[in-house]
Amino acid sequence: MAIESKELAVTYYPIPKSGSSSVKYALIALGGKDIDFPDPDNEVHSHLPTNHVDPFHPLRDAHKRRFTIIRDPLERLLSAYSSRIRDARVMARPSVDKDKLEGFGIPVDPDLDTFILNIEKYCACSWEVRFHVASVRHFTGSNLFQFERVFRFERMDEVGAFFSALGGRALDLPRLQAAATKFGPSDMSPEALAKAMRFCRYDYGFLVDYYDPGRWGGIPEGDAGDPSTL
Repeated sequence: MAIESKELAVTYYPIPKSGSSSVKYALIALGGKDIDFPDPDNEVHSHLPTNHVDPFHPLRDAHKRRFTIIRDPLERLLSAYSSRIRDARVMARPSVDKDKLEGFGIPVDPDLDTFILNIEKYCACSWEVRFHVASVRHFTGSNLFQFERVFRFERMDEVGAFFSALGGRALDLPRLQAAATKFGPSDMSPEALAKAMRFCRYDYGFLVDYYDPGRWGGIPEGDAGDPSTL
């Protein structure tokens, strides 16, 4: 389900780890609602939740101007590790399937390589991990052509300008959910990087007009059954 703003006459399709916390905060502020949240990083999501859509069908639940924000798939995956595994420690939460975790023999606080090399297991144990690394298509539907605007995460200034124009007043987007520690491809072993790129391969295909996997060395050869965002 998308987030419709009556004040701005737009419909936002949030994608986890792609600036959604900041945009939700701005939408609440522009709507004139009370935003004195003790913990805005997390409370914005209880007011404006992110939900799945059918990844293989066009969008059908919005009538106002649609927009979304996309991010380089590998960088989004690394951000999910930073914020969910390292900062929020979601694997220690009660919602985790402890029996699976013990059966897999994987640690609650994995380093980056361990997480990537066992990502399908962590997804099986935690809905939060699975949700934050899911394909962008689970949040945008089957194509991006139905969006009036598709912004890139690395150009959040354009989102701020977009909101300012729609709202008729200057708006600086807050920087929420910024990870305490950032990770890049150079922080992974070659084996982990190869698996990460294989995991992201379908999202790179989906976002082919926006992001080039060649920036990180391309998508290695592998088996069609390799775990992926799909």
